[in-house]
Amino acid sequence: MRYLTILLWIASLVAVPTVAAAQNAAEQATIGHATALEELAARPLEEAVAEFEANRFGESFKAQTTAEGRRSLLAEIRAIAEASGGVALMGDVDGVTMVFDGADGTRTVRFTPEAEAPYGIASLEILEPEAPMVLTLATLEQQVDDFVAEAGGHGLVFVMRDGEILLEKGYGMANAAMGTPITAETVFDTGSRPIDYTVAAILLLAQQGRLSRSDTLADHFEGVPADRAGITIEQLMTGRSGFPDFPANDSDWDSDLGWIDRTEFERRSWAVPLLFEPGSQDVHSHWAFGLLAAIVERVGGQPYAAFLRQNFFDPAGMTRTGDYGDALGLNVTDFAEGHGNQRGLPNIPPNWGPTSWLVLGSGGMVSTLGDLQRFYAYLLSGAVLDEEHQSWFADRRAQLDGTDRGTELFSFNTPDYRTQAYIFLTSGGPGHMRRIIRPMIDLLAPRPPENSGG
Repeated sequence: MRYLTILLWIASLVAVPTVAAAQNAAEQATIGHATALEELAARPLEEAVAEFEANRFGESFKAQTTAEGRRSLLAEIRAIAEASGGVALMGDVDGVTMVFDGADGTRTVRFTPEAEAPYGIASLEILEPEAPMVLTLATLEQQVDDFVAEAGGHGLVFVMRDGEILLEKGYGMANAAMGTPITAETVFDTGSRPIDYTVAAILLLAQQGRLSRSDTLADHFEGVPADRAGITIEQLMTGRSGFPDFPANDSDWDSDLGWIDRTEFERRSWAVPLLFEPGSQDVHSHWAFGLLAAIVERVGGQPYAAFLRQNFFDPAGMTRTGDYGDALGLNVTDFAEGHGNQRGLPNIPPNWGPTSWLVLGSGGMVSTLGDLQRFYAYLLSGAVLDEEHQSWFADRRAQLDGTDRGTELFSFNTPDYRTQAYIFLTSGGPGHMRRIIRPMIDLLAPRPPENSGG
C-alpha cells in the first residue's frame, strides 16, 4: 500500500535543446521511463522486458550491455518497486534519481536519457545503499547537528511529537556578509509549498459554491483547444491533467524568474502539447497549479496574491509570507540567502524580481516556520474551511520542496498536527534532504507493521 509519494523536480529533467517542442518530447519520454520503472512491480517481468527493449532502452545502452544483463537489472528493480511504499523522484540536468521507500529502508535507482530523440534510456543503475540513518530521541539533537553540518551548515529544524517540542534550532547564517544567524523568524524561499495555498483557495471557492472540482477548463477560459477543454479542476489538482511540469521555454532567461504575465501563461497553456491524454496517467505538474491560480483570479475577482492575503494570510497572522520581489517591510538580513544558483547579491528572494506566471500558483513565494504552522492551523480551525473541505489537509502528510537557488524544505505532520517536523536547508544541494526523511517519519510516527491487526 502506497502511503508516501514525494515529487521533486528541481531543474530541467534532461539536458536537451531549449526549443519548447524538444523540451516537451524529452520531458514526456523521461517521465514515461520513470513511470514504467515504478510500475514494474505490477507487470509480468517478461512483458516489461519486451517493452523496455522495444521502446525504452536507447541504442547506446544496448550496445554497452547484454540482453541478459538488462533483464537481470529490470528484475532487481522490479523487486525493489514491489517492496516499496512510495518513491521520490529527483530530477536534475543529468538525469533522474528514484528513491524507493521500503519497509527495510530506501533503495536508489538512477537513469539518464539520451540527449536526442527518441530520448531512450542511456544508462540505468541501482546505486549501492547508504547506511540507513536511525534517529533516536536521546541523540536527536546531535544527529540533526551532524546532518545539517554535512549539508553545509545552514538551516532551521523544528521537531514536535504529541505536542512536545523536541528540537527547535537555527544553524549557520541567514546573511553571512552581515553576520546574521538563522533563527525561527528567518524568512525562507519555500519552493513549491505555494501549491498548498492554491489548493486551499480552490477549496474555499468550491465551499462558497463559486466553482466545482468537476468544472472544466472550458468553463473558466475562452478558446481552450478541444484536446484540453474537458480537463477538470480535479485533474489539475491531482496530477492527471497531462500538462508538462513547467511552462518555461527558450524565450525565458530563467525558468523560474523570467517574467511572463497571465495572458502569456494562458497562451502557452493552449499551445503546448500535452504529455498524455487527460485522466490516463498521474504525473505531477507545476503548470497545472498555475492554471488553478488563474482560475482563482478569474473566479475570485482579484489578483492571486490579494486573494491569499485576504482569505488566509491576514486572518492567520502570516505577516512574513509573500511573493518574490516583495521585501514585506523587512530588512535584508531577515531573509535567508540561498547557496545555489546566484540571482542577486545577496541571493535572497527580494532580489529575484516579482513572481512570474512561470511559477505563480506553485512557487515564487517566501515564508517562515511560524507562518507555515499558522497557515495549517488556520485551515483546520474551522474558521475558513468546513470539515469537508479541510479533509485535503487533515491527513498524514510528508512534503519536499526545493529550488535551484539553494533551498530545500521538508515537512511532516500527522492528521492532528500535534506531531510535525520542519527542516529548512539553504545549503547542501538537491537530494541531501532525502537522507533524513524516512528516519524522521519513523521516529515521530512509525506505521504499524503490515497485518498487525492494528
